[in-house]
Amino acid sequence: MSRPGSSLLIFLFLVTSIQQVYAQKVTVEEAREQYFAMDKSGAVALKLYKSLENADLSKNPVMLAYRGAASAAAAGSADGVRKKLEFFNRGKGELDKAAGMKPLDAEIRFLRLATQINAPGFLGYTSDIKSDKALIINTLSSVPANHPNAYLYQRICSFMLTHANLEATEKTTVNQLHVKFKSK
Repeated sequence: MSRPGSSLLIFLFLVTSIQQVYAQKVTVEEAREQYFAMDKSGAVALKLYKSLENADLSKNPVMLAYRGAASAAAAGSADGVRKKLEFFNRGKGELDKAAGMKPLDAEIRFLRLATQINAPGFLGYTSDIKSDKALIINTLSSVPANHPNAYLYQRICSFMLTHANLEATEKTTVNQLHVKFKSK
């Protein structure tokens, strides 16, 4: 191989490596914080999506779900119907893929639930609301109050109490879980 050809390959390798390191610098804790800040500003959803856009998340279903939720939420700030649908459908696909990769993960199912609840009705993205609510409630009921993610579970409960249209028994249980996780 000629000298210029090998230099080009090394350069391309370095650029790709730098992009991968930059793309994956967002931690799950940072993604959580940005996700819960999305209701304050639509720009946060796009920022979170962009920070994860080029990351290889094929082996990280939780982060894939955050990217999917951010993409779907970023649709609200996109220009034009076509772009809005692209963002939403990409997000929906990633959320469903993440749920398929780790179907019993309450955090992933919460992200999908919240996206479905917040999606405009005409998009028809509602088929998993009931099963996602049930899995989240059942899972959080078996988690100890001193779990390292108790703060996250308390936030999930807060969201569900205000947005998830819970039945009476679900509401009672989620209220109890909210208190359980808030105490720690």
